[in-house]
Amino acid sequence: MVVVISIAKNFIYAYYYNISKEKLIGVSPMTTKYLLRNRKAVSTVVAAVLLIAITVVAVAVVWAVVLPMLSPQAKVDIIEVTWENTDNDQYADKVTIVIQNTGTKTVSLSTSDGARAYGLSGAPHIGLDFTRGNDPNSWISTTSSMDRAVHSTTPAPADYPSLNPGDTITIVVKLYTSASEDDQDVSWNNGDTVRIKVFLDDGSTHTEEFTVSFG
Repeated sequence: MVVVISIAKNFIYAYYYNISKEKLIGVSPMTTKYLLRNRKAVSTVVAAVLLIAITVVAVAVVWAVVLPMLSPQAKVDIIEVTWENTDNDQYADKVTIVIQNTGTKTVSLSTSDGARAYGLSGAPHIGLDFTRGNDPNSWISTTSSMDRAVHSTTPAPADYPSLNPGDTITIVVKLYTSASEDDQDVSWNNGDTVRIKVFLDDGSTHTEEFTVSFG
């Protein structure tokens, strides 16, 4: 019975310290020196496993973070906005927007999204959208009381050029000034905050916030 217990005890030590069973049959309980020597072997194995795990994590980080940074990126910024009040009421009815391609790939504005220019043939989408003055959740394209307020753009959406990295495009958006839905419905007063959204043909959008200011 004592021999059986001794062998069982040694097998438990073997399992914990990774010692071959062949070394333990008939062997008396191991000395502290022997166990410490084999503990070092286990530590080496653990270190190797940890190194492999760290390598796998590092590869995953590179794949998820670094590679997308090295891939061509579609990005635009609105670098200038000018407001005008051409009919001398209290509302801006004309806005000039300068958009720059600040990404690393060629992009185009989407002519399938945004507000529509009802003063142009076919009422095309203009690739831009605007909020009502001081109302960040009311977009021209989706608000029935002003979804027909845009008259035209210069250039027309069909003539928008593709933008290579660094290129800019200047778009002049004109609102109606006397219609059932016009500049009064859009309500761009001096000092109001307006959000402008740019739609790109890859499905992405870019939104910035500006303060209305005109003389």
